[in-house]
Amino acid sequence: MPYLLLALLAYPAAEIVVMILVAKAIGTGWLLAWIVLTAVAGGLMLRHHRIAVAWSLVSDLRSGRLTMGSLFWVARYYVAALLLLLPGLIGDAVALCLLLPWGTRPASPDLPKDVIDGEYRRIDHGGALRHEDERR
Repeated sequence: MPYLLLALLAYPAAEIVVMILVAKAIGTGWLLAWIVLTAVAGGLMLRHHRIAVAWSLVSDLRSGRLTMGSLFWVARYYVAALLLLLPGLIGDAVALCLLLPWGTRPASPDLPKDVIDGEYRRIDHGGALRHEDERR
């Protein structure tokens, strides 16, 4: 428990130190622009993808394909969005690493590797032409 408290105190201090060093290196204006840009990106991620991710979880649950991998994908996405929303360069770096496509969502664990999971429907083009010929 004391290590958790130490980590919670050390993280903001490390963020402040890194922001001061980066502001000295590239300038305060560029640093503020980066912080605003990442905050807007994190807010947009939370706003626009919340419903899509929820529906993908519901479809995985209905089809019986809900795995730890799909839950980890959702958690990873939301943690990255929250880290981008908060000001700080260490959190932004961790968020960008979380958004990398490592450990992508498995399509279906029970299908062989050479099978593509999908849906299709047959369209009878010949019947449509005969139907149009009957109208004339």
